[in-house]
Amino acid sequence: MRQMTGAVRTFVLAAALSFTACWAGAGQRVNVAAHGKRTYVGAAAARTAVLYLRGTPFEMGFAHGALCKTEVAHLVRTVMPAMLLGMGVTPARVDQVWKGYAKHLRPEYLEELRGLAAGSGLPLAEVQRFHAIPDISEWHCTFFAAAKGPAARELVQIRALDYETRAGIQMYPALIVCKPVRGVPFVNVGWLGHCGLVTGMNASGIAMSEIGDDWDMAADNFDGRPLNYVMRDVVQFSRNLSEALSLVKDKPRTTSLLYCISSARENQVRALQTSRTQCRIYTPANLPFRTKPGLVYLSMGMDSNWNPRVGAWLLGRYGKLDALTAMRMMKELKTGSLHAVVLMPASGDVWVANATDTAKGYDQPYARFSLTAALKDPFFRK
Repeated sequence: MRQMTGAVRTFVLAAALSFTACWAGAGQRVNVAAHGKRTYVGAAAARTAVLYLRGTPFEMGFAHGALCKTEVAHLVRTVMPAMLLGMGVTPARVDQVWKGYAKHLRPEYLEELRGLAAGSGLPLAEVQRFHAIPDISEWHCTFFAAAKGPAARELVQIRALDYETRAGIQMYPALIVCKPVRGVPFVNVGWLGHCGLVTGMNASGIAMSEIGDDWDMAADNFDGRPLNYVMRDVVQFSRNLSEALSLVKDKPRTTSLLYCISSARENQVRALQTSRTQCRIYTPANLPFRTKPGLVYLSMGMDSNWNPRVGAWLLGRYGKLDALTAMRMMKELKTGSLHAVVLMPASGDVWVANATDTAKGYDQPYARFSLTAALKDPFFRK
């Protein structure tokens, strides 16, 4: 049999995918090409996958799984077992935890995961199990948000995600742009195969970051929304600060966590200290650390000695904060080992640096991405 050329092979594979992946089972059909598109952003050293998704929850999930079978399998079959082993948690225990989550998740999120499983060919239980990982593991991180005018040249927010890289989660980083049938278009800064959100920003100028903590462990309970879906709620369904805060505080939560939310429309920033039973909202005026108007920050927890360090660094550059100084802060303070992200909610710009097998995220070159430009792609006009 004659060997196909690269161009012919690409055409044949694309044609096969667009035809055979239409069958989603249970009578459902999904045209993958109409609901998903995969590309890349950044130079070679900072190359990051970009996944465009549109349509119903099932359609977006199916297209995600069909276009990223290798990557979804890596998260579910390689990364997840390593993480569970490291945490000393059994799959059966995670499945039990997921039952508590599922009672509180929006039905469309469960549909999206069902689509992801169908598109990738993996068991739904395993896909769901991976999506429980963020809430049951410790993510020690740093964030700040600085409003335009008093604190920064433009509204800027960071998410420095400090997490173990030996499990290999960093292998397939991605910017996942979603235009759902309900809600606000948004970008999920994470990994191929993860539908929940730990870093993100939407087209209405809302950005969100997160830090793990244990400040109210006595109240912890997994019968609520896990952090990655609290964040998904905010980024997909809020158009202003009031809606964003309400989506955190007015619906069931699980464990002790810290969040940062900024809104470009109001040029406002907030830090939140939450647990299952409490939600404290901090403005720059009542943040329990030294700050100035328009600036909130937290690092490694409410009681961490990192807070004075981060505060001193930011206040030393108060009024001049921007994307470049944000990148410099993460590099100098060495925070953002898994990924280091700068979010500019007013313009829709994102900069992301991802860890490799041998280097921390904050030491890597950044890829720049524009949510605003992405949503103008013909794919989203169909």
